[in-house]
Amino acid sequence: MIDDLYDCIVIGAGPAGLSASLFLARYLRRTLTFHHNSPRNEYAHGIHGFLGHHGIRPNELLARGRDEVTSHGGLIVEACVNTVEQVSAERFRVSVGTEPRTFETRRLLLATGLRDLTPDCPGFREFYGLSVHHCPDCDGYEVKDKRVAVLVRGNNPVAFTTNLLTWTRHLTLLTDASELSAHDHARLVRLDVPVRKEAVVALEGDETTGQLQRVLFAEGEPLECDALFFNLGTELATNFHETLGCRLDAECGLVWVDQTRQTSVEGVYAAGDITPNSQLAVVAAAEGAMAAIHIHRSLKPEEI
Repeated sequence: MIDDLYDCIVIGAGPAGLSASLFLARYLRRTLTFHHNSPRNEYAHGIHGFLGHHGIRPNELLARGRDEVTSHGGLIVEACVNTVEQVSAERFRVSVGTEPRTFETRRLLLATGLRDLTPDCPGFREFYGLSVHHCPDCDGYEVKDKRVAVLVRGNNPVAFTTNLLTWTRHLTLLTDASELSAHDHARLVRLDVPVRKEAVVALEGDETTGQLQRVLFAEGEPLECDALFFNLGTELATNFHETLGCRLDAECGLVWVDQTRQTSVEGVYAAGDITPNSQLAVVAAAEGAMAAIHIHRSLKPEEI
């Protein structure tokens, strides 16, 4: 059974999805938002650099956002989206839940985000979001002048590591030495950044405060440190873009969008971490707002 037709269905209720939902509700658009309650930054102790909300807990920001959307008449449903499909030139179908319900919409916004590939070692979860981080732009300031371990596999380890020199000179790169070229090694030597190539087997510290103190290796002495940043890669949280036929950006492998946040499929928009841009909560929120503005404009009758 298909419920009433919506102006827009938003899949994902992080900063991008909720920001879009809020603007669409304020435009009096019939909007339905689905969220699965698993934000990428759920372990973070605070969101940094979000003007007016600096340091706010992720769950508090999202709870406020959901309240703001619903207070303006937007609908938010906690449910897992199973499938999405295009059924006509201006109609998309979304199926959700274990006992599937089907909804149709004139526009679709994908704000489903990314998943970080995380270290598989004891101690990681105890320190994640407190003294173990994945985003230098978000948490680099908090490690100013501290001893920082940088765990990278692929993904240009030297570039990721040297970015952290903005805040501290006390860096140690943990990576497979075979991934470093002679030029990389020479650059790290010039910058006085040592490299440890042994496999990381555990993280230790004060679990009551979440303060990392050392990294343990399969061989060799532990590394004393105050924080760890990691970059083991990411993956798109859903494959809805594939189902719909949205093309990916050739350079970064994320969902391509034009200046209006529309994907290569007319009527399908995308915002937040699944699109090429800086992966900050404040940026995602701005992208969601821009997507909503253009979705609203695309729905206006030609005569107005």
